[in-house]
Amino acid sequence: MNPIDRGARSRRALIRGAVLAPLATAVGWGAWRLAFSPRPQPTLLSEGVVVGTGGVVRPLPPGASCRFEPGTRVPAADPAAAAEGGAGRASLAGRTDDSAAATAAGGGVLSDEERTALVRAARERVAGAALPGGRRAGAARDALADLLALIGPVLADADGSDPISYPAGAVVAGPVSAWRYVWPRDASFAAAALSAVGLDDEALTVLEHLAALQGVDGGFEARYTAAGTVPDDRLAQLDGTGWVMWAAGRVLGAARPDADRVDADRPDVDRPDAARVDGRLGVCLRRCASRLLELTDGPHRLPPVSPDYWEVAEGRLTLDTAMSVLLGLEAAARLVAAGLDLGAEGEATAARAVQVRAAIEGGFAPGWGRHRGDDDVDAAIALTAPPFTAALRGAVEVRRGARERMARVSGGVGPGSSWRDDGVSWTPETALLAWSAAALGAGGETGLAAEADELLDWLVDRRTGVGALPEKVAADGSPAGPAPLAWTCSLLLLALCESDRGR
Repeated sequence: MNPIDRGARSRRALIRGAVLAPLATAVGWGAWRLAFSPRPQPTLLSEGVVVGTGGVVRPLPPGASCRFEPGTRVPAADPAAAAEGGAGRASLAGRTDDSAAATAAGGGVLSDEERTALVRAARERVAGAALPGGRRAGAARDALADLLALIGPVLADADGSDPISYPAGAVVAGPVSAWRYVWPRDASFAAAALSAVGLDDEALTVLEHLAALQGVDGGFEARYTAAGTVPDDRLAQLDGTGWVMWAAGRVLGAARPDADRVDADRPDVDRPDAARVDGRLGVCLRRCASRLLELTDGPHRLPPVSPDYWEVAEGRLTLDTAMSVLLGLEAAARLVAAGLDLGAEGEATAARAVQVRAAIEGGFAPGWGRHRGDDDVDAAIALTAPPFTAALRGAVEVRRGARERMARVSGGVGPGSSWRDDGVSWTPETALLAWSAAALGAGGETGLAAEADELLDWLVDRRTGVGALPEKVAADGSPAGPAPLAWTCSLLLLALCESDRGR
């Protein structure tokens, strides 16, 4: 599908969503009812990933054990060589080493020569990374190794089919099943995380891949295949445009809302300048700026209704959609102030951001719920305050109690207070709240500082036996869903960097 076709499809999807609003409301109501229906407890779909022969990334079957060369996902030739990487996870695994399963998943036995080449390539890729230290340093290293393994991989499937080659910068959400796609939202957070640890070229490559997927109208579809096509007929998700702009603002250090603090912490880091960002992303970001203005051109300055990270049809505007647009506008204004030429549209984003911020406060305060006018809090409450933006009116008060309202028996949180209470915790939302809590804690919210530590410890302790972050944690505390999940890896890295700076 070429960019013109993608742009037309996005517009058609938006028009269809507006025309069929009553139907969307009905579907949304059905999703609400589903939130309370009983469902089987999820199971682990993959233990992690391993880099095998030919550099192919393969999912490890659930229960398999594998020791890696430190800082990589290349299996160790000698288990003792990976003692540093494995010792911290011994208590997590509680399993007998299954080298046969790991070898099978890896596609065969690596020769010493190939192993050396793969390890060298993996370590060159992380050269210059500044990872958080302390007792969670190993978790940060594992999260980065898994995230990089899912970016531009040649990815095999567990069913034995031919591996799929993804373009450079393509962030695959997870290694198995329905997660083997690129979501613009997840990829944008991956770019932000890579930049947070100093891997700015990797971050820009991720954003360049998103730029190649962007429609001529500046919009994005919900997700993409390795070939850049759309795998199904789900509606476009409006938040992609805002998140791409937001991520670009994170990569261009001077355009970050916390730029002064970050630059003071890392004075030796050579951040990308405006010319470098413009050369690689200029067309994409100018389209994003135009799109964000278009989405907020109505009299109320709020974007249209759209599905978001819950992946269900919506009949009312969600906080995630509204905040992604605001964060994109604010990032665009900072990018312009930092010297990036976004054209006349870019110059208009600062004033529009002020209007949209006021409109969001008018529509979502004081309850700050998932939907406009309600108080059904969800993880998007994290977007209404640092580290994303200056706190919106009354939002921090709601954020203080969000974890309790979203809590699940396994110790993490669900996507929101109106999500089905089946005891299942979702790691992306838990990590998002951890990042939020760390940033607010650094600003004086002592209760949230303690919450950040608790949630970070919980995430680290719920990894699989090979140190991978799963998408979910079942009610009994066991990892579930695909592991690793790129979005959770990214959010954990961002939260750990924030926590490290706040100490």
